[in-house]
Amino acid sequence: MRLGFPRALMYYEYYPFWAGFFYKLGIELVTSPLTNREIMESGLKKAPDETCLPVKILVGHLTVLSDVDGIFLPRLVSMEKNTYLCPKILGLPESVLYALPAGVQLYTVDINWREGKREVLKQLMAFGGTLRATKGRIREAFAEAQRWQKAYQRMRHSGWSFTESMQCFEALAEPMKLKDLGFKQVGRRQKPEDFEDGWLLDQAVRSGCREKGPKIALVGHSYLTYESYANMNLLQRLREKAQVVVVENVGPSPVEEQHSKLQKKIFWSHAKKIFGAGAVYVEDPEIEGLIYLSCFGCGTDSMTNDLLARRARQNQKPYLVLTLDEHSGEAGVVTRIEAFLDMLERRRDYESHLSSYGERLDRDSSLT
Repeated sequence: MRLGFPRALMYYEYYPFWAGFFYKLGIELVTSPLTNREIMESGLKKAPDETCLPVKILVGHLTVLSDVDGIFLPRLVSMEKNTYLCPKILGLPESVLYALPAGVQLYTVDINWREGKREVLKQLMAFGGTLRATKGRIREAFAEAQRWQKAYQRMRHSGWSFTESMQCFEALAEPMKLKDLGFKQVGRRQKPEDFEDGWLLDQAVRSGCREKGPKIALVGHSYLTYESYANMNLLQRLREKAQVVVVENVGPSPVEEQHSKLQKKIFWSHAKKIFGAGAVYVEDPEIEGLIYLSCFGCGTDSMTNDLLARRARQNQKPYLVLTLDEHSGEAGVVTRIEAFLDMLERRRDYESHLSSYGERLDRDSSLT
C-alpha cells in the first residue's frame, strides 16, 4: 500500500512520527515534491482566497499526489496538554477534500495529546482497522513513531539543520538505525530535557553559515521557515551573510521557562513554542537581532509577534517582521533583509551605545 503525504504544514514538524508509524506497518509513505511554481499556482487556483498561504500551498501539494492508493492527512488537535493547534489545521481533513485527485481516498485520524497518550493510542487503534492492522502491530508502530519523533527533535536541538535531519528519515532504508549516525537509543522513560544537549556536531556542520557576520535569530512557523520556494530562499540568503539560529534549536525546558513568565498562558501549541524560543533569543546577549517570519492573515502570529516585539523593545534588541503572502516579491524581501543586516553591522561597529528604539543606552550626562 502506498499513501501520499503532502510536503506542507505539519510535514515540517511531525513527518518523522508518521514515517516511523507507517514503516512499522509496512506501508510506503510517499511525499509530494518540493514546492515549485506548478504546485503554488495549483493551490492558489483551488484554495479559497481567505485561506492563509501555508494552506494554499498544502492544497497545491494535494493535487500532485495522484499515483498513490490514498492520501494521509491527520487531524492534529493538540500536541501537548492545555494547548490546541490553529483552527484551520483542525479542520483540514474536511476543508481540502475538493483538492484531492479524482479517485484518491483520504485517510485521516484525530491526534489529541491534550487528552493523553492513551487517547492517542485509542484513536490510532481505530484508524488501524481501516488499514487492516492488528492492535499489536499498531502498538508497536506507535512506539516506533514516538522514538523517531524524539530522535528528530534531539537532532534539531543539537544543531542539525532541517534538511540534514529530515534526510535521515526520508532517504535511509531503515531510519531507525540512528546509532549508525552516532546516536544513542531513545528510551521510553527519557524526559524532554534529556534531548537538549549531547550529540553536538562539528561546528562547521552545525552552523551551516559564515563564521563572521552578525548572529541573528529567525523565528516563525516551521512551514514558512523551511518552505524555500514561498519565502524566496530566505534562510539560505541569511546564512550567506550571517550566523542564523532558529526556533527548533531551543529545547522544551527554556521554552517552558519563558512561557511561565507570562501572566496568561498561550494555548496555541506553535505560538507557545515560537514565543518561548524567540524570548530566549531576545535575552541572549550573543544574538544581535531577530527576524519574525509571518504570513498574512495568521491570527496566532498577530499575538505572538506583538509579545515578542515588546520583549525586544525592553531588551533593546533590533526586531524585523517579514510578512509573506502569494503577492510577496523577491526584491522587496531581499532589500529588507539586506538593510536589516547592514544596520546590525553598523550598530555593532559604530553605534553600540544607541538603542534600537531612539534612546541612548549610556547615562553619561556629558554626552546628552
